[in-house]
Amino acid sequence: MITEKIGSYSLFVQGFRDANVPDSERVLRELRGSFQGIDLQLLRADRVAGKEHLVFSARNAVDSFQSSYRRAKHLSMEFLLFASGEHQIIEAIKLLGVTASSKELALVGLSETSLDASLLSNRAMESVRGTPDDTVLQIKTKKKVEDLKRAYNIPDKELNASKMPSEEDNSVLKRLIIERSALLALEN
Repeated sequence: MITEKIGSYSLFVQGFRDANVPDSERVLRELRGSFQGIDLQLLRADRVAGKEHLVFSARNAVDSFQSSYRRAKHLSMEFLLFASGEHQIIEAIKLLGVTASSKELALVGLSETSLDASLLSNRAMESVRGTPDDTVLQIKTKKKVEDLKRAYNIPDKELNASKMPSEEDNSVLKRLIIERSALLALEN
């Protein structure tokens, strides 16, 4: 479980493995109903490039949401746009939305009120029928590297051109994905 303060908001992130979510909209509706005042979003963890990706996206979403440039009616959707680096909600959902076959998930919550992270984590564990495991957020396998490159449209040429001396591919990839979120913020 990851908790962090972002301005006046508390950020909560919990990764899950071995999840079973046949209907992600129903699960999100139930969780949102159980935790009033917390903007919740469920993401495919195989499309998350580490904790930094989510924290950076949350910072941009909070800044944008509090300005006149926000793109969405709800902070959870604003977050989804920044996490995906997409302009359109439908495209963001295509990229990061949980499907019935998704087994690794990330639950992200943003709240201006106090947040009982343990209670939220336990309730989410029951809802997604998965095991809490934040390692699903990390880029640890070659398969995840290839999947992220494909999902975010990052060709090897861009990856190699962006690489600093002695920098690992995972680090470059994470940086390039976060950069897509930053570019979305600059367009405001």
